[in-house]
Amino acid sequence: MIIKGGNKMKIQNLYTKKWLYISLLLIMSISILFVGVNAEEKIILKLGHHHSVGGQVDNLSNKFKELAEEKSNGRLEITVFPGAQLGQEKEALEGVLMGTLQLTIVTSSFFANIADGFGLDALPFMFDGFEHMDEVITNSDVGKELEKNLIEKGGRILGWFTPGSRSMLLVEKEVKTLEEMKGLKMRSPENQIWIEMFRSLGSRPTPITWGEAYTALQTGVVDGMESPIAMTIDMKFYEVIKYIFLTNHMWGVMNFIINETVFENLPKDMQEVVISAGKEAVNYANQQSIKEQKEATEWLKNYGIKFIEISKEEQEKFKEAVVPMIDKWAKDNNATHFIEIIRELSQ
Repeated sequence: MIIKGGNKMKIQNLYTKKWLYISLLLIMSISILFVGVNAEEKIILKLGHHHSVGGQVDNLSNKFKELAEEKSNGRLEITVFPGAQLGQEKEALEGVLMGTLQLTIVTSSFFANIADGFGLDALPFMFDGFEHMDEVITNSDVGKELEKNLIEKGGRILGWFTPGSRSMLLVEKEVKTLEEMKGLKMRSPENQIWIEMFRSLGSRPTPITWGEAYTALQTGVVDGMESPIAMTIDMKFYEVIKYIFLTNHMWGVMNFIINETVFENLPKDMQEVVISAGKEAVNYANQQSIKEQKEATEWLKNYGIKFIEISKEEQEKFKEAVVPMIDKWAKDNNATHFIEIIRELSQ
């Protein structure tokens, strides 16, 4: 087809106008995000998460909102979007790293394929308890190196939140031993650590998003799942399970993160506010988590959920069963030195 000169010029003008329009929209978007950065006006940041309103993650989010707005004398405005309004966990993580979302709270192991070492906090039977885990991620070289690794990928960690130890939730079957875990269909996050853990225990991992876990339990798609005790109440899992097997197999954490470019573009004093508010909010949430786990256990017992303690003998069997997967994970993720430090700190 032959394009005459006049028509060609019109087409070029249309393309020019189109790209000018797109460029203007991008500039306006950035301006809206950082409105008044140099004029002592509001800086609006979105914080999206996938947990329910009033749950642990939502309370952490709103505590940060309260502290950040107070410490900034109103210059920062934090808008919280709970219940996966801005995407499920993986989508929110991707959004922060790409810059389409400013803040989120996400399971640390979701960074496993993004930055070396992430996911070690979720390795099963790796930590002796909350104090051991907290020492590793906040006071040792392990935590410092992980934070540096993530900054290089576009995300800055404002804090490490521990929702509590994780145990097995079971719909119908009462489980007391490793042998009895074999063959059970267990809901797993869409994450390789959980999938490999259940395989190592002889179970059948079934990847299902957190928001669909209740229905999967209710309809018999899975025989059980694992979760922090308090979140059993947050998500109303107690309505569809009968037993909780207290394996305390994970002390996995969630990372409270902000997009690094967004952070760097904040005025220096607002950066300090974000860091201070994040640290204080996470410390608050961790203390609440310890308290809530005790309260949740009592509440669930009164509701009628049967708790099953794991014997020391069985706990050792569980630990031995996952050693090969941990060593392989460490090798595959350039994290052997991390595992060595963790094991030394546990002695």
